[in-house]
Amino acid sequence: MEPTNHTRPTWLDSSIYPFKDNWMIIDGHTIHYVDEGPRDKPVLLFVHPGPAWSFAYRYQIRELSRDFRCVAPDFPGYGLSKAADRYSFTLPEQAEILTKFVKALHLKNIIVWANDAGGPTSILGLARLADLVDGLVVGGTFGWSLKPYRTVRWTLRIVTSPLFRFINRYTNILAWLMGHMAVGTRKMSRTESEHYQKPFKERDSRNRPLRLFRSFLDRETQDELDNALGSFRDKPVLVQFGDKDPMTGQHWPERWTQEIPRSRVYIISGVKHFTFEDAPEATVENFREWWKTMRLSDGFDSSTNRTSISSS
Repeated sequence: MEPTNHTRPTWLDSSIYPFKDNWMIIDGHTIHYVDEGPRDKPVLLFVHPGPAWSFAYRYQIRELSRDFRCVAPDFPGYGLSKAADRYSFTLPEQAEILTKFVKALHLKNIIVWANDAGGPTSILGLARLADLVDGLVVGGTFGWSLKPYRTVRWTLRIVTSPLFRFINRYTNILAWLMGHMAVGTRKMSRTESEHYQKPFKERDSRNRPLRLFRSFLDRETQDELDNALGSFRDKPVLVQFGDKDPMTGQHWPERWTQEIPRSRVYIISGVKHFTFEDAPEATVENFREWWKTMRLSDGFDSSTNRTSISSS
């Protein structure tokens, strides 16, 4: 790891993203990350969705950084981070960056908070470091092969097709959708929406998430995911999905409880895919309740597994 310094862009509004910028070099990539809160507290490691960056977790970081060390990297080519040449923006590459990032900061006692593409990235990237992980918080995401999910695979092929790539390159529609189609209970402000779009201002950057999504379908990568998931079977997991999320319809909350029995599930009313943005207050409240239970019981026992319904 080599430290480096950069200036944040003028479009970044410090009133809604009031965190200190930190930087490091990993394999030639310039990695930006947030690191807020006491160093002697448990680590909350926020792993961002595909078409997003650490900005996505601004509410959770602000609310939880008094009691946790909140760390949130931007992966190469996302947010304020820059990718080195010859980087292909695939899931295995992103997972490897996460592995090296955790090692570089010597993180331990980690609770991983992952949504969307953050789920498989975390499972692949941290399987070899599972002893450093104390628990998982997941929403709108998966950590296993997509082979059994024909509808999901079909959808991924559509959104990563040459036609959609062409449309996204010239419209930036994928980043635009972060603030519109995927949020069901509140209207994102124009400023917030722009913070998802601005990192993809350059046309050549816009299809990076689509390369990531396409790599989900790689057979070898899917097999690696299934193998890696077993490393977390004894960890406690908090599952937070929106009831309007198509992934809830795929029974992914139940799949998490099957794969990791020491689980607690919240299905949040009216919420779509991005729980962190759609119902930020509920996600933090649910997390605090889960964490309190963990501390009182020194971890979960399978008998504490239950499903709750929470309104946004």
